[in-house]
Amino acid sequence: SGEITGILKQLKDEMQKGLDEATASESSAIQNYDALIAAKKKEVATLQAQIETEMTRVGDLGVEISGMENDLVDTQEALGEDTKFKLGLQKSCETKTAEWEEIKKTRAEELVALAETIKVLNDD
Repeated sequence: SGEITGILKQLKDEMQKGLDEATASESSAIQNYDALIAAKKKEVATLQAQIETEMTRVGDLGVEISGMENDLVDTQEALGEDTKFKLGLQKSCETKTAEWEEIKKTRAEELVALAETIKVLNDD
């Protein structure tokens, strides 16, 4: 009977040791799991903040692009008007240049006529 009690005590000690090891191992695994969950939650929060920042940036860029497109349309219209004005100005300059050439030619002819008149008057 003492032998059986000794065997049972030894079995109890081995079982207790196994239970203690399993409990310690489980506690360690729970701590590791909790640490992993905390790290993942922090990572998720960081990524969500980054997504919100990027979404805000996308919205801001959309507004900026829309404004730039409107500016482009306005600039293209202004360029068209300026091009028409330039063409009109070039035609006006060509006309005035031709008129000036005609005035210079007429004055030169008048000067020649005056010179001939003065010569005729001086010859008399």
